[in-house]
Amino acid sequence: HSSLLHSHFYGRTTRCILMRHWLIIGLIGCMLLGCDNFNNLNPVPSVPVSYTLKITSEYPHFVVDNGYQTMTITHTKFEREYLGYAGLLIWIGLDGNYHAADMCCPNCLIKTKPVEIDGLYAICPTCEEAFDLSYGYAFPTKGKTKHPLRHYQTIYNNSPSGYTLRITN
Repeated sequence: HSSLLHSHFYGRTTRCILMRHWLIIGLIGCMLLGCDNFNNLNPVPSVPVSYTLKITSEYPHFVVDNGYQTMTITHTKFEREYLGYAGLLIWIGLDGNYHAADMCCPNCLIKTKPVEIDGLYAICPTCEEAFDLSYGYAFPTKGKTKHPLRHYQTIYNNSPSGYTLRITN
């Protein structure tokens, strides 16, 4: 009777150890294969992004102290400015940080029909997918795509000439 009890206990322990190993392998795989960057598999074409927003001189209202705000930029003012694939969507999230993304819907991929802003959401005019801008991730909410809007890096700088926000990829 005790040998039966012992083999059951041994089997259960072995299963627990194997489950822990698979869990660790799964977590490491997730970290290596894509948990670090939303843009790795994003279908929106990766094109150059280089834009500087002069907050102090050109957009003095676009500051964190004023709460959630959005801005879209679809035309450049200078030759060496690049606005991504379908234009830039720049916003201050409810988290109080600056965020930037491409205005192209990752479901439709139509460069000439950028997302439109409606409150805390960027809405695709073609498929009507809504991307939640609240905390900067721009994740889809209706399930028509699994991809968020393509994210860009934002660098806030206090220079002698005033506050600037640099957007790059």
